[in-house]
Amino acid sequence: MRLLQALMAPATVSELVARTGFRQANISNHLARLRAHGLVNRKRSGRLVEYRLANESVARLVESVSVLAGPAPAAERAILGEARTCYDHLAGRLGVALFDGLIAANAIRDDPQAHGAIRFGRQASRILGSLGVDIQTIVPGRRRLAYRCLDWTERRDHIGGTLGAVLASAFLAHGLVRRRRGDRALEVAPRAWLRIDSLGTQSR
Repeated sequence: MRLLQALMAPATVSELVARTGFRQANISNHLARLRAHGLVNRKRSGRLVEYRLANESVARLVESVSVLAGPAPAAERAILGEARTCYDHLAGRLGVALFDGLIAANAIRDDPQAHGAIRFGRQASRILGSLGVDIQTIVPGRRRLAYRCLDWTERRDHIGGTLGAVLASAFLAHGLVRRRRGDRALEVAPRAWLRIDSLGTQSR
């Protein structure tokens, strides 16, 4: 399970050794089994081989099991708890705060026709635009627009789906968050919290 959790952000074998503390031989063996069962993919770029979860469904399964598995070691939980990537969207306290802010600002709303699914709200264009997201450019596809994803550290929801991925990309592009090298934890700029706190006032 720890290996799958570590793969919530793509990684090489050496990065997985650093993240988990497992021996390289053990990790290689487990990766081979996970690939055989369709849970993990790998991508080669020159001599570099990077592993990642096979798809969003696997990522949701890992996040859900993490909720049931109990807390990670205190130091790891503290780092991941503030902000991290959950597959390709924002999680931790930052992700939950963003979800709550967008709901309060009526930028997103629950879809009563589909359990856990989310639709754009009346203020979506303006509020999401203030975060650097143009909803007109979000192209519908086989992936769901947005859904409630249960956060394993906060035990509350953050935003998954296409919208969640686009928001994460916007936060990274505007310097509101920054990736930690070799980890899925994120460093959060103070203005990111201020931006989220202001969402409610923008809807008035």
